[in-house]
Amino acid sequence: MPKIVDQDARRRAIADTVVRIIGTRGIEAATVRIVAAEAGVSAGAVQRCFATRAELLRFVLEHLNARFTARVAARMAQQPDPGDEAVGLRVVIDEMLPLDAERRLTSAANLALLAHSATDPQAAGVMRTAYTGAHTFFMRAFAEEPAIGLYAVISGLQGPLLVGAITAAQAWSIADAAIAGARAAPRD
Repeated sequence: MPKIVDQDARRRAIADTVVRIIGTRGIEAATVRIVAAEAGVSAGAVQRCFATRAELLRFVLEHLNARFTARVAARMAQQPDPGDEAVGLRVVIDEMLPLDAERRLTSAANLALLAHSATDPQAAGVMRTAYTGAHTFFMRAFAEEPAIGLYAVISGLQGPLLVGAITAAQAWSIADAAIAGARAAPRD
């Protein structure tokens, strides 16, 4: 009897492997052969899930976005008032900052995939969609320009945190100042 494989689960498992590879060794290390070996599947299985490397990397971007959203939702569900926008804002910012091993790994992978997106128009589309979603979330609390500016500041903290150029305390001090600045800006 042939083995039935859940292709969606396999695609997610492969994507998790790619995140780990890119986050620890860089995007160039995410070859079909290496991904297959580390995911515990054949190269053919990877190729059946993803016709091209570009398709795989776009799926990984979408997968990272879905994981981020799930982490935020899980943390918000644990809050006394899951609808509290001020708490939600801090949770989103905290999840964006690479302050633990998991977030460091995903931030490193995400930054590498951002660079890749500059030369892959379809991957750039995935990134634009993610940015639009983030901007929309921040605009629930702030006017458009301050919301986009706040998101840019938080995004800009990822690299310095990853390489140890700033501390978590410094990052939060900068984030708090940016939040205060966004709050001070007039609403549209």
